[in-house]
Amino acid sequence: MISGIKSALLISGVFLAACNPLSEKPIPGTVLVAGGHAPQDHWSGQWRVINIWAEWCKPCWQEIPELNQFFAAQEEHGVKLLGFNFDELEQAELILLKEKMSIQFPILSHWPDMWTQPVIKGLPATVILSPDDQVINILWGPQSISSLDKGIEDAKKVIKDSLKKE
Repeated sequence: MISGIKSALLISGVFLAACNPLSEKPIPGTVLVAGGHAPQDHWSGQWRVINIWAEWCKPCWQEIPELNQFFAAQEEHGVKLLGFNFDELEQAELILLKEKMSIQFPILSHWPDMWTQPVIKGLPATVILSPDDQVINILWGPQSISSLDKGIEDAKKVIKDSLKKE
């Protein structure tokens, strides 16, 4: 009887190890909070706005409704809004916080390796990344739809002006 149980456990262990996704070579990219995986090139060629926030930051809470509206409006304009938790909490904590704070846009579970992570001196901070993954600007303090639109417009102008100089 015991040898039958040992055999069943051994077979189960081998089966689980074979099915374990951690044993497979991971696909480069970014894991999103609440599930999902964005391949490394998922946002290539697109403008990105990354809002950096924390639960303990009152202005972060205040700007969430504006960010949610911006997210809904930008889907058709090719600008992607993402969130990143300043405290770099674990996935389970971030899932709960996303719901608690009513965040409707995707949250990165970690900062992607292919993007330069700027030094953040205060919160909230909103990073504008160009289609070629360069940090163009950081907007400090709570944002509104109009300040985000202006931030992207200014960032696009910076790129356009730099191309004219070349």
